[in-house]
Amino acid sequence: MKKLLIMAKIFLLALMFSGSLTANAATVFEVDAATTIPGVYKYNVALLAGDYSLTLEDIDSSFSWLGVTVGKGATNYGQLSLLGPIDEGVLNFSIATTGIYTALVFAQGGIGPINLIISSVPEPEAAAMLMAGLGLLAFRVRRKRLG
Repeated sequence: MKKLLIMAKIFLLALMFSGSLTANAATVFEVDAATTIPGVYKYNVALLAGDYSLTLEDIDSSFSWLGVTVGKGATNYGQLSLLGPIDEGVLNFSIATTGIYTALVFAQGGIGPINLIISSVPEPEAAAMLMAGLGLLAFRVRRKRLG
């Protein structure tokens, strides 16, 4: 019974670490904008301090130019531009403070939906800690079987 409780604790600890890693990689903002005319579209999103990946997908449309800028106030954290037949791109950016950030989507020519996805990038330390924990768990199980 004692061995079963120890294994349950180790399993819950590994599950806790994997849950935090999954939470860090989750999508924090997603919009499917059916753009029918050229223009500028503004989206506000609340972000925590950290590293992010912005994905812009131009699906089934004929935009001559499509871009997005992420910023807060006068600070610009990056810009992604898609020209002509290019239909997707990724922008990686980091922010130091939690707050409301603005994504400005610029569209010129063409019609069709566009997908804008901002997701958090997992920190390498969290992944390393998860791998170390799972490695120790495997080592312990193997040692128990041999001993």
